Amino acid sequence: MPALGEPQSQNLVQWLVRTAVFVVFFAGQSAALNFSQFLSLLLWPFSHSYYQSYIKHTQRCFGILLVAINQFFAPSNFVITVDKSAKGVLKQSWNGAKVELDMPERLILIANHQIYADWLYVWCFTYLANAHGAIKIILKDSLKWLPIFGWGMQFFQYIFLKRNWATDKGPFSKTLSTLATSKEPLWLLIFPEGTVVSDVTRITSKKYADKVGLVDHEHVLLPRSTGLHFCARSLHKSVDYVYDLTIGIEGVRRGQFPEEIYTLRNIYFEGQYPRNIHLHIRKYAISEMPEDEDKFTEWLRQRWIEKDALMEEFYTKGRFTGYESPRTVPMKLNSVFELTQIWYFIVPLVPIMWYFSNYLLNRKFTSSFI
Repeated sequence: MPALGEPQSQNLVQWLVRTAVFVVFFAGQSAALNFSQFLSLLLWPFSHSYYQSYIKHTQRCFGILLVAINQFFAPSNFVITVDKSAKGVLKQSWNGAKVELDMPERLILIANHQIYADWLYVWCFTYLANAHGAIKIILKDSLKWLPIFGWGMQFFQYIFLKRNWATDKGPFSKTLSTLATSKEPLWLLIFPEGTVVSDVTRITSKKYADKVGLVDHEHVLLPRSTGLHFCARSLHKSVDYVYDLTIGIEGVRRGQFPEEIYTLRNIYFEGQYPRNIHLHIRKYAISEMPEDEDKFTEWLRQRWIEKDALMEEFYTKGRFTGYESPRTVPMKLNSVFELTQIWYFIVPLVPIMWYFSNYLLNRKFTSSFI
């Protein structure tokens, strides 16, 4: 049997079975959650607070589902190291049975972007802080209308941008104003690079660096500062810190593009997933960040130079060096019974599917006599 995380040889039947089980488990439960979100619109005219509480609960349930698909279909560990600036982030649970995150209820989270599964892994990371119902992600506008998942993220009030600042600034400002005055927990996730590292984006990053007289990075892309600066300035009265994750994917060698090795299909359908996801945590006080946009841009570039050096260390040593010893944390649910919170969303679908199947059967039976 292959070691955990190593490519697993599958014949066609095994691939079909694995894919079918994954689709039923993940897409089926996601569809049930999304259907219940549409039904919850009936609450809106009567109680906006009840509606919001219900949507928040569906988001927590979706976070539980994401942890579950990694636990059952792509079991991996987080290997977490902490910079001196983030000392004390890791703690043991009250009974010493597991590692938890001791982080504020409201924060901005930034990270380098290695593979498209990064957002899944970061969402699972928030589960360690019981913040899987608080995460907000800034995404491409094209994902908004993706059936089930895009619709669900609209209910979660995620931020969709067209990457045209003239078009995005107005709606973005309105959303951030709402978040700034809210007292609800908030983990706002931003990938300043905007996309994953690949052969195409590597060339684009190099061309831009040459154009503006910068030295391009080797392992990460040049970051875009406009969105992060706007978020930091808009939320500075209610959010104190930016936490910075540097993500390293085990099983990737120097010079390889992680997304070419660990696609979503490879990870969840073909059983080729990384054994460990390495996360290095740093923390910055928003009050100490430059307010001037040009100075902030230079500040962020310096952080990304440091991040590129961290990635160099990762590819050289196979790990990050932290202020504290690395902590290995399995990506799994505290209890599989947490999934039962999702299953009752399926109940309203049972009579609908029953009547729909009867309708199809009766129609087929009737047509056979025509």
